[in-house]
Amino acid sequence: MDKPPSRRLIAGILALCLAAPFSSQTQACGYDMLVGDPFALAWPGTLDIAIATAGAISAKTISPIPALAGGEGFVRAQQWLLQLKDQLQRADQPGGFSILLVDSGLWSKMRGKEVLLLQLHSPSPTPRDRVVLVSEAGLNALLTRQISVDQALRLGVLSLPQDPDHQLGPHLRQALAPTDADSSKTG
Repeated sequence: MDKPPSRRLIAGILALCLAAPFSSQTQACGYDMLVGDPFALAWPGTLDIAIATAGAISAKTISPIPALAGGEGFVRAQQWLLQLKDQLQRADQPGGFSILLVDSGLWSKMRGKEVLLLQLHSPSPTPRDRVVLVSEAGLNALLTRQISVDQALRLGVLSLPQDPDHQLGPHLRQALAPTDADSSKTG
């Protein structure tokens, strides 16, 4: 008598069937409401960022952000990434890295030196690319100066898993350093 197929085999076949129609699409993110290949969005450490963000919000270290999907969520993420680009530009810090908003799976690239360019919906980076992983709430907390880059790294809401020359941290610290106006708000 034939053995019935195992649950793992059935699950694997089902996953391949579901992913196959989307394999020819370009990189999609959660804002698109249609994620092509869910395995392409996975990147080592993203789950750690999500868990650390939930912990930081629960501990009231960073503020929660309202959940936004579709076009509204994309516009908000775009504004944050443009703000990050502007702050890097003002601090004379270069681009040359990929950034993943782990909540939505949105990959973007920051390119250039004197003039920075932001490419949204970029492909996943190669193993040699420099990478920044951050949650949306973590990026918001960094941009609003709720936490510093060092605090974000310690909390685990920010990760720099691929930074062979160890330059991303200093670049981000310089761009996101508290300003005199930030000091006067808390003092």
